[in-house]
Amino acid sequence: MMRTACYIPAIILAALLACAAPAVCQDTDGEETFVVIKAGRVLTLAGEEYVGGQIVLVDGKVRLVGKDLEYPKTARVIDARREVVMPGMILARSRWELPSYSRSGIHADRGAAKEIYLDSIDFEPLVEAGFTAVCFYPDGTGIPGPAAVYRTAGKEATRDLGPAYLRITMSSPGRDKKVLRDAVEKARKEIEKVEKARKDWEEKQKKAQEEAAKKRAAESGEKPDSEKKDGADGNKDETKDPSKEEENKEDAKTEEKKPEVFTPPKIDPAVKPLVDWIRDKKGPPLLFELYRASDLRHLDQVLKQTPELPNALFYLYQMSSSGYHHVVADLGKRKSTVLLSPQIGQLPYTVTPYNLPGELAVAGCTVALLPSGDSTSGYHDVRTRLAELVRAGLPRDEALKAVTLHAAQVLGVQQRLGTIEKGKDADLIFLDGDPLAVGTRVTRVMTLGELVWEASQRP
Repeated sequence: MMRTACYIPAIILAALLACAAPAVCQDTDGEETFVVIKAGRVLTLAGEEYVGGQIVLVDGKVRLVGKDLEYPKTARVIDARREVVMPGMILARSRWELPSYSRSGIHADRGAAKEIYLDSIDFEPLVEAGFTAVCFYPDGTGIPGPAAVYRTAGKEATRDLGPAYLRITMSSPGRDKKVLRDAVEKARKEIEKVEKARKDWEEKQKKAQEEAAKKRAAESGEKPDSEKKDGADGNKDETKDPSKEEENKEDAKTEEKKPEVFTPPKIDPAVKPLVDWIRDKKGPPLLFELYRASDLRHLDQVLKQTPELPNALFYLYQMSSSGYHHVVADLGKRKSTVLLSPQIGQLPYTVTPYNLPGELAVAGCTVALLPSGDSTSGYHDVRTRLAELVRAGLPRDEALKAVTLHAAQVLGVQQRLGTIEKGKDADLIFLDGDPLAVGTRVTRVMTLGELVWEASQRP
């Protein structure tokens, strides 16, 4: 790991970067840390590619990317003129080195983050393969909980990237449809519980306000005629106690000043993500896992009764008889984001090759790709698999985005990761050739502007 810092006075920076991005994080001395990468080629995956390009990093984030850029002479320079630099790859679904277990039912409150101990996981195979972020999902069926995203290397305080999608399985429709229906019904009851509590509170407040108004009127207004008559006849003493009147006024003011705020009853955390979607029309991403094309139809039967739930993020488990070619057009119409493995399969019960990722991309889906296996060999072979898909018709740019930008979109971290753009985290990988060429290897890995691994560390 290489860590070097250099500091430049703020006055010089202002002169050199007057046209650069808005102010970024500074240290206590008002100075910024500059790192400049001089690359043989920069693949931004944001629409631009630079041969002989440069990337200017400031405090771990991309400040500028292009050619012939200006930067402080005292900036630390990384010579990568023989290397290709691109965004770090993102593994959007993994159980790497996590124990397996059986959990079923509704558990949206029991996510993967509760079982992650970074010190106990060997991230080296992921880093060597070029993955700078990984998403761990909770095991089990039904609604086993939300996934969690982490950097594969770097300072511990910067590695937790937060929760990701809520995993919902549809691998066994007879079981999973009931779980989802029960979860929706339970979520609706939770919403009704809150609405009833609010209504009861409002009625209570209205009644209290009416009683307070009557009390104030009785204390400050005229007395009934019967009492006035008694006072005139001398039967009752009409003399008012000034001190008591003043005390009553103070009590009334105190009552008026007390803030009355409705405190809703707690929503059952096991179904809260569904409550957020049904009630507020927003919430965490819902990832529906399908094992065959017919599972989509079963899922639609449930979602037809709950149109508030999104239905455009899917994981497709691939088998020889999955029959996904029957639903490619449907997924395209939904503008779905689809997560699957980068493999060329065959049409069911035939020997006809079928490029499912390519067909999904042509249909209008956003395609995010995973290694063919959650293993060291699967991680290292992923770029070879991408190259095979490109030769079979998947656009090259889409193949590279499938393990960077599109994977980041699946996890909801696309504002920070997935491309080399101004303002994004400097999580990058260096390669000794084209990423899809045979024999190309990862030479260096960077997270937040710091080199965390180099090829010299290979055994």
